Amino acid sequence: MIGEMDLLSGARAFAAVARRQSFSAAARDEQTTQPVVSRRVAGLEAHLGGALLERNTRQVRLTALGAALLEHVHALLGAERSLIDAAASHRRGTVRLLVPAGLDPSLWAALRLRALAAGTDLHIEEEDRERRTVRFRIGDADAALLPVETARADWVVPLGLAQATDRLRPLTLAALRPTRAQAPEAASRIVVLAEDASGQLLSPLRESAAACGLAAHQVYESHNVVSALAGALAGDDWILCAREQASGWRLQWFEVPELALARAYRLEARTPDGLRLFDSVLRRDVAAALGAIRREQQ
Repeated sequence: MIGEMDLLSGARAFAAVARRQSFSAAARDEQTTQPVVSRRVAGLEAHLGGALLERNTRQVRLTALGAALLEHVHALLGAERSLIDAAASHRRGTVRLLVPAGLDPSLWAALRLRALAAGTDLHIEEEDRERRTVRFRIGDADAALLPVETARADWVVPLGLAQATDRLRPLTLAALRPTRAQAPEAASRIVVLAEDASGQLLSPLRESAAACGLAAHQVYESHNVVSALAGALAGDDWILCAREQASGWRLQWFEVPELALARAYRLEARTPDGLRLFDSVLRRDVAAALGAIRREQQ
């Protein structure tokens, strides 16, 4: 059996060869020699019980086993990098905070600057809902803004519908019902982005839409913000979002009476010091970035 460090060396060599499709090019990338790279890959193959690379052609190719394991090798190397980064962050006194993606980055920058003024290097990373939860649970961050039920939330973000429109009167779900003159597929859709595509929000939205006479296909889940914005800017679709997001996207935002929907976030930190960092001032900056209502203000 090869040791842990040899396993990592073999994984790095294999990933480099797979990326460059050449042992010599991989050796240059790894700042070593081709025989060393070959020896490390051979050691990994012996440990894993099969050939990872075909060496009989001018261009190195992955075997079936190599193709099946490459993603796992990248995950292993990513975990190694995360461990090293976490140790470096701890030495520097850096606090790594995971925040929702798709919000105004200038507001997160303001939060970082305020933390720096208070003596803390706050490193902020945007991630989607699921990745924030996973990374925090495996220790890949010091703090995270995680989705929770409203009763446990530190911040609540009211949601409405937004579109590029000159509409002046209030918006109701009933106004989005297909008309007799419309083909069913021509009716406006409500686009739900990844941050809101959880059962806690999506199910009530679909129930409310159905109760107001909307077709099932009119509630549409999209992980592509650009495509969703294209539909809203064209005046075809409506995006479920926060008021501040709509403003940043130059869309008109409407509070919809039938939709009592909101994002709810709680700050989770690995240590008491991490929680203490987010004093009343930093919490106000978080609320501004989220477009949120503080729970104690409700």
